[in-house]
Amino acid sequence: MEVTIRELKPRSTVVEMAGTTASQVNAIRRTLLADVPKLAIEDVEFHLGPIRDEATGKDYDSSTSMFDEAIALRLGLLPIPTDLGEFRRKSECSCGGTGCPHCQVMYSIDRKGPCTVYARDLIPLGDPGLATLEPEVPIVRLGARQALLAYATAVVGTAREHAKWQVAHGVGMFPRPHVKIQKKPECTEACLKRAAATCPVNILEFAGGKLSVTDEVKCIDCGACEKACEHGSIQVAPDEADFFLRFETDGSLSAREALRYSLKDLKRRFEDLREAIQGIA
Repeated sequence: MEVTIRELKPRSTVVEMAGTTASQVNAIRRTLLADVPKLAIEDVEFHLGPIRDEATGKDYDSSTSMFDEAIALRLGLLPIPTDLGEFRRKSECSCGGTGCPHCQVMYSIDRKGPCTVYARDLIPLGDPGLATLEPEVPIVRLGARQALLAYATAVVGTAREHAKWQVAHGVGMFPRPHVKIQKKPECTEACLKRAAATCPVNILEFAGGKLSVTDEVKCIDCGACEKACEHGSIQVAPDEADFFLRFETDGSLSAREALRYSLKDLKRRFEDLREAIQGIA
């Protein structure tokens, strides 16, 4: 397999994989979707009863316009930066799952109305670098006599358990298209010009009486050019051994980290399968 990075950004990437099959690329796609771990809030403990502001002496009611379960769900979906070299699952931690700085992160929220509670109000108890990556996400609006006091715990998990642990999003794969241009005798220049103008990604260029492809990689295989040239001078065919894989992350891990982990995890599982088969034989 030959791998080429076509585009690499902190939160997204496009990778071309040649000399492979659809099933192999799909295995990587499925691993990205379900098996890359990250931190996400799992438990939220809400304060019940009146809350007093020590500065003003005012009493607030620990209630909001939303159910506690809805607020907890919103908190769970907030992306948290994750260092997989530092954090691990509770089941794999040396603390035995009791909870320690290597398998969980604690947060607190203490807000009094009237105001809007944002993700930035979720304060990590310890390393400030573990603050949520989307600080302007609104959580809930508090009335004049309402307050929110809660403690949250983030742990490592994967999307196989819940969607809040899903790192990669918009994961898609498609074969590399090949655009073949072979002008038929009955095809006119007007027909070729029309096909070039129809292309939504502008990769067809008509000049000097000829139609050419400027950047085949950008072709989205929409078929617009084939329909515009009714004489069949243009054909777009997928390459069954060359695929593009593209995805983006929520920021908890970079696109590079997510891809590297998925490849490493997939390799480990295949090795385990090989050993199991050898044991049977």
